[in-house]
Amino acid sequence: ALRSTVSRSELTTLTGELLAPETVRRIACDASLIPAVLGSKGEVLDLGRTVRLATPKQLQALWIRDRGCTFPGCSRPPAWCDAHHLWHWCDGGPTDLGNLALLCPRHHTIVHQRGYTATVTATAVTWHL
Repeated sequence: ALRSTVSRSELTTLTGELLAPETVRRIACDASLIPAVLGSKGEVLDLGRTVRLATPKQLQALWIRDRGCTFPGCSRPPAWCDAHHLWHWCDGGPTDLGNLALLCPRHHTIVHQRGYTATVTATAVTWHL
């Protein structure tokens, strides 16, 4: 297993052996890597296809970004909302912040029934109705 060091651009093995960038590229070329995006305290925020449901830390990040149901005109608070996959999990969508949006149960149902899509940025979700 490999891990990135915070203070250096090199990668190390779990036993502390430093690996040169060209070695890492060669290993990565043949490997099945699962990238992970970490929050400021090391919590995993982007999980790819490793899990289906949003984690508590992802929900916390969504609460901060979305501040409640993202459907236009809805004022439901974050605690009343679910994390919705914009690119559905069953169709290959990842469980990443860029693919998740908070929706209250009513609008979650409507979005699924009508097939609405949305665009996510680092600060907002825009629904295409």
